Amino acid sequence: MNEIHVLPVEYLGATIELPLTIITRGYTYQLQIEIEGKKLVFEKDDQGEYRVVDDANGAGHVNKSLVLAILSTLREL
Repeated sequence: MNEIHVLPVEYLGATIELPLTIITRGYTYQLQIEIEGKKLVFEKDDQGEYRVVDDANGAGHVNKSLVLAILSTLREL
């Protein structure tokens, strides 16, 4: 069962809280984050950096600076 967590992200001088779900996939995991009603899936690449791997539900229209702020927050965790 996947639990929903909250990811606090600093964006435009304010802290916004985004719903985050950890999805296990064998020996790895993905992070599903809901942004503006759309779900983005993040995972680590071979260098250990997070990247967006799934935006099939139209999440490509999410503000790019917000996605960069999320990536920055994930790096700090």
